[in-house]
Amino acid sequence: MRAVRLVLAALPVLGLSPLAQGTAGSPATYMSAADIAKGLSTAIATDAAAGAAVTVVPGVVVRRRSGGGEPQYAVVHPFSTETYYIVEGTGSLVTGGTLEMPLSPSADPDVVRSKAIKAGVTTKVAKGDVIVVPPGIPHWFKAIDGTITYLESRVRVK
Repeated sequence: MRAVRLVLAALPVLGLSPLAQGTAGSPATYMSAADIAKGLSTAIATDAAAGAAVTVVPGVVVRRRSGGGEPQYAVVHPFSTETYYIVEGTGSLVTGGTLEMPLSPSADPDVVRSKAIKAGVTTKVAKGDVIVVPPGIPHWFKAIDGTITYLESRVRVK
């Protein structure tokens, strides 16, 4: 206990505070709704099934997908938890089950994908809903009613 007191007493002498709240470094990241909307309206999807996306910071994306056109991929992230917050729109999200074969190519080792899920649970998702998908759990927007916009956060946990 005496050693802890000595260290705490020495911190102010060294110009350090035991109560400092991380004053150095970058401020928080902020992106306005207008900037996100503009980014989504002008974004060109690198993958038609992924939809338009605006990266806020690495691992945090606002994504807009359309129900028409290219089918959505069913995916598994072996090493990451993925969280969705539905900003607008509705759709049918399938979770659990297994990916149907054949698997589709992916350059990302944390993305295993196919065209569908077998024996999953379908949930209707809408504005305000939050979905947390643990590592290794298949998930898939089986149907999107018009468009759906959501905040996506992928955090590597394994």
